Amino acid sequence: VLMIIGSPGMAGAAYLSATAAYTVGAGLVQIYTAEENRQVLQGLLPEAIISCYREYDEEKLDQLIGWADVICIGCGLGQSSRSEKILLHTIEKAKCSCVIDADGLNLLAGRKDLYKKLGKNMILTPHMKEMSRLTGISVSEIVERRFEVLHRFTEESPCICVLKDSRTIVAQKDRQNFLNLAGNAAMAKGGSGDVLAGVITGLLAQGMDGFQSAVTGVFLHACGGDEARDKKGGYSVLARDLIHGIQVAMKKAKECN
Repeated sequence: VLMIIGSPGMAGAAYLSATAAYTVGAGLVQIYTAEENRQVLQGLLPEAIISCYREYDEEKLDQLIGWADVICIGCGLGQSSRSEKILLHTIEKAKCSCVIDADGLNLLAGRKDLYKKLGKNMILTPHMKEMSRLTGISVSEIVERRFEVLHRFTEESPCICVLKDSRTIVAQKDRQNFLNLAGNAAMAKGGSGDVLAGVITGLLAQGMDGFQSAVTGVFLHACGGDEARDKKGGYSVLARDLIHGIQVAMKKAKECN
């Protein structure tokens, strides 16, 4: 069972993450989102449990954190003061593995004092601009020295970092870096990162360790992108097509066994 936390007007991100998590084998997904998103998400994904908030509710959040085996936070979270309270409380209280993406990373960038407190069970999934905010290093410099920047970041924090780019890298202190060579340019669409966060979270929910979930999730996401490009062409792939591509890739892998 896993929990995905979203915010008002951001139903699409939560939908993509939750659907991706189900696609890779998660058994039960609960989405904790603003009340405004309830009707949309119930219509898009009736398989998920939808829990909603109007204001910051620490008691309810504690209940959900205790319920979840895995948490994904940040996909459509927003950057309001309420969102920041939800993120900080989740980081403080969560004992399970936690994937932090998108707005979760942007909020975290303002609290660099927390980096050393992020546990080995925390997976951060920044793209280049988000990594720039987290580190204070320009995108151009990260592009030039990405392995060095990642090494320095993971030396300071025990978390797992998935640096997303045309060649995504997964890094953690005392682990060998994983450089992904699969995937294609058709994947560079809005929502692709939400799908990846959901894939990694879904793999975590099945008991895979954090680093292996990140590595497998990145590669599987890329294979889904290759399948989607083969079906839709290089220009017409949408984030939702990646999910179908992942289904095809997993079915092919199963048949090969």
